[in-house]
Amino acid sequence: MRTNSHQIRRLTTGTSLCLAAILLIVALFVDPGTWGDDREAVSFQDNPGLAQLQSGLYHWSYLLMVFAVIGLAHFTRQRLVLLGHLTAGLAAIGWINLSALLLTDPIAWYFGARHAPEEAERLTNEMLDQPNVIFGFMIPGPFLALIATALLMVVLWRAGFVRGWLPVVFTLAWVGSFVAPYGPVTIPLWSVVAGVLTYLGVRIIRMSDDAYAAYDRPAVVAPSDAPTDKATLTTV
Repeated sequence: MRTNSHQIRRLTTGTSLCLAAILLIVALFVDPGTWGDDREAVSFQDNPGLAQLQSGLYHWSYLLMVFAVIGLAHFTRQRLVLLGHLTAGLAAIGWINLSALLLTDPIAWYFGARHAPEEAERLTNEMLDQPNVIFGFMIPGPFLALIATALLMVVLWRAGFVRGWLPVVFTLAWVGSFVAPYGPVTIPLWSVVAGVLTYLGVRIIRMSDDAYAAYDRPAVVAPSDAPTDKATLTTV
């Protein structure tokens, strides 16, 4: 395995997708904010230990998604190469920034432990309402992670790697989780997101090295003066 680059990249991509999905769901369930007050400064006081745990779990889930989206760009090497790598790169930037935003969790907990909820919310928002935070983290984080990852799923469909249901289901659940208030309703939505990620991860892990390596080779194009016999890739 140490000298098999295809196997290393395949297993890294597949494992990252599966682990990111697992950590995402576990973080959602242990987060006091899922079951309590929607103000983190308040809900984090219910169980500070779980508040710290969920922050760490989300952090590593988002970082693993960086490896996952970059790895998925491999399957666009025969069709939509530029668009596939562009969306994967933008998605990676979004996940990195989304992870960085988790540093606001200990701030919310700190203020919540020392101030009334309204004052804690005011102080937290005052720290976040800075141009460098807004344009450097808060906008590229959620928006790029959401939009670019959803677009990457569409590109994977157009490239022939997945069927059309996958980007539709993923995008509806992903967008819904951002529109709906964070809480118990988030569980079924993110379960769908995690299910799609796990499906892709398991599929990639179970691929043969030859099937994975086939995406490195140029697509076969029939000569213009010969009968068309396009090579197709298996889509499941």
